[in-house]
Amino acid sequence: MSQKVIIFEINEMPLRIFRHFQKLRPGSHIDKLLGSSKVIETQALDVDQSFLYPSQTWASLNTGAPYSAHKIHWYNDPKPDAYPLFWKTLAGQGFSVGAVNTLHSSPASGYAATNDNYKFVIPDCFAGDSYTKPGYFEPFQVLNLKAVKENGRAASFKAPVQEAALTVLNSPRYGIRMRTMWDGVTLLGKILSKQVNRERVRNLQFPLVGDIFMKLFRKHQPDVAIMFTNHVAANMHRYWYGLFPEDYSAAVYDDKWIAKYRTEIVAAVDMLDNYMGEMMKLATQTGRILVVVSSMGQHANQKLTPEYRQARAYGFRLNDVKKFTDRLVASTFSYNVLQAMVPQYMIEFPSADLAAKFGAEVRDAIPGLQGVELRLDVNNTVITLSITPDAKAPEMVLRGKGYQYNELGFTRFEIDDHHSGCHCPEGSLIIYNSQTAKANAPSVNYLEYAPALLKHFGVTPGSYMPEPTFSF
Repeated sequence: MSQKVIIFEINEMPLRIFRHFQKLRPGSHIDKLLGSSKVIETQALDVDQSFLYPSQTWASLNTGAPYSAHKIHWYNDPKPDAYPLFWKTLAGQGFSVGAVNTLHSSPASGYAATNDNYKFVIPDCFAGDSYTKPGYFEPFQVLNLKAVKENGRAASFKAPVQEAALTVLNSPRYGIRMRTMWDGVTLLGKILSKQVNRERVRNLQFPLVGDIFMKLFRKHQPDVAIMFTNHVAANMHRYWYGLFPEDYSAAVYDDKWIAKYRTEIVAAVDMLDNYMGEMMKLATQTGRILVVVSSMGQHANQKLTPEYRQARAYGFRLNDVKKFTDRLVASTFSYNVLQAMVPQYMIEFPSADLAAKFGAEVRDAIPGLQGVELRLDVNNTVITLSITPDAKAPEMVLRGKGYQYNELGFTRFEIDDHHSGCHCPEGSLIIYNSQTAKANAPSVNYLEYAPALLKHFGVTPGSYMPEPTFSF
């Protein structure tokens, strides 16, 4: 039988960051990983670079279908049965699967509850419900979902107290180690005493998820085990300038800002390195292949100028979607608000006809909007509103009437980081401990990833998938 596989999905982490960390930390686990693996750069070529987004690229990577076919644009867009994620295909073929936090794994109740080949599933943090398998992880998932919602554009210390307490009480059952709990408490203390950046609170999710994954993997040891993290990507978006100021044609931040934030990306990768070592050890001990993959990468945002920064002195989060849409459209609609990433807000309607009617009314309203940029995307019953208020505008105007932003459900807050890192097509594929891995070139079309995994397990890829030029 082919070697079983552990997959570590690291959102938006390009090979440049791996190699930069390798130079900074000789002897680290990442240093050893790069020195003993097949290292390939992936290329996201099916989505226009001007609007690359992880919900699109992870869908393409894990289905092997181009964006024009699967049409998954945002996190909670419908997932077409014609283009299944590769691990759903494997589960349907009798292979055992475990997944923690991987994108597009929600909603999970339909497929995971009815198929015993799914040994464990804790869905992505954009799930519409708190279903998990096993069910005793539901309090943790509730905490996860609410924490993600609260930490939209700026980090928050608000957390659902009941679920946080249940997570602490359940920590031995979940596999959350005392070291992880202590590190979390220590980090919070440093943030509160202003020794480190407040935004590091975002890093707290990763070690909890990592511990849970390790516990579930050791217990079930499925044929394919997948874990996803976004914590490095969040820091690259905010602090790329701090690590690579030479990438920019003009000075945007002063030396004080650079000194404050230059270690943020490295600190996130330091945390990653600890778990990389454990995964490498697990792969070696169990004879598995460790696959480290990102569906795309980040690089310097060349739009970042002093003027760009000044225009974005404030961030906004829409806390009450209904308050805004009630003013925006003329008709009354019933809908569910889904999880999304600021500045996107997703709403689901009972039917495609109602979604289309709502969309038409939004389009009619857009010409009368001032003080905000609004984009509309319709995908069957799901509508995504991308809403970016103008930080310099004193108010928002709808149909000639002015409103303060809080009157429309928005919270405004000051920010001092301005997405100096932006998406690029180049991602990472690192194959460790494989007995058979081959690659014809150092760079591949990322649509080859899913068919290569299916072929590795002896499953025939879909006819829409390209022929892979590498193997695991």
